[in-house]
Amino acid sequence: MELKWNYGQGVLVLPTSVLSQNATEKQLQVLLWLASDADLFSKPTQLARLAGVSKPELEEILRFWQDCAVLSAQVAAEPIAPPAKKSGAEATPPPKKETKQTLQRADELPNYTSTEISERLEQQASLRALLDECQNILGKMFNPMETNVLIGMVDYLQLSEDYILLLLAHCKRIEKKSLRQIERYAISLHDQGITSMEALEEKIQRIEEAHTLEGKVRSMFGLRSRALTSKEKKYLDAWLSYGYNEEMLRLAYEITVDATKEPSLPYANSILERWHAEGIQTPADVQREQEKRQGARAEDTTLGNSFDTDDFFAAALKRSFESVSEN
Repeated sequence: MELKWNYGQGVLVLPTSVLSQNATEKQLQVLLWLASDADLFSKPTQLARLAGVSKPELEEILRFWQDCAVLSAQVAAEPIAPPAKKSGAEATPPPKKETKQTLQRADELPNYTSTEISERLEQQASLRALLDECQNILGKMFNPMETNVLIGMVDYLQLSEDYILLLLAHCKRIEKKSLRQIERYAISLHDQGITSMEALEEKIQRIEEAHTLEGKVRSMFGLRSRALTSKEKKYLDAWLSYGYNEEMLRLAYEITVDATKEPSLPYANSILERWHAEGIQTPADVQREQEKRQGARAEDTTLGNSFDTDDFFAAALKRSFESVSEN
């Protein structure tokens, strides 16, 4: 059998002097992680976690490789603060400030070897069950990279099993099925502080309501699959904040087409903005308003007044629409 290197997605480059050192497994682990990602030199906390060592152990290991001339002297772990000066009674060091951990890159999640993944799945029945559920949700078997992402969300982001299952179900509904996409999405939610089930449920509800509304508006106004403009997205966000359902949007659409002979989001927005300002929230409210206007028009006619409030409103909307179109 002939063997060859399986490089995969990257290659580790190490000095040949490493071969002559009597290094321990942990010392080699740290060196291999550094060789895999140079950014880890400036991230000792992450490096320690990936290599499975404590911060003091990491400092000792880095000093070992410096003494072996494998690492240059300027590469070190986080600087160790000098001891606090004592004056008279024992001085109490100031409390350490807690800083919120912020993830900014998808590749900051841990990387596990195939052996580590197998061992984790063998040792943790709950992790195996979570993997099975996630595979069922997305309808596919996870490869090692995808399993790595799942374990990273558990270990590093410390997300609960229920959170992960809800997140995957949501991602499937919005056509975000790649584990890399889900990984970046999970990190984004983490950075926003959305780490509890309650916060995630609230976020998902807002997103899916907007997603559903957009689909209905696209179908109603004949927008097909083209991307919405930033102004059109603002219209949808506003309508959602008004609490308007499909029936209200349909009414605004019909009034728009009756007046302009074509679908128009700006014109419909003028109608919906007016309704919102006047506290009109349901089709019944619209009906009552129309009846009120018809009564006022009949009274004006009886008094010999030719002024038509509906005509005035339609004209005002049309002027507003034309102004928006010109801009």
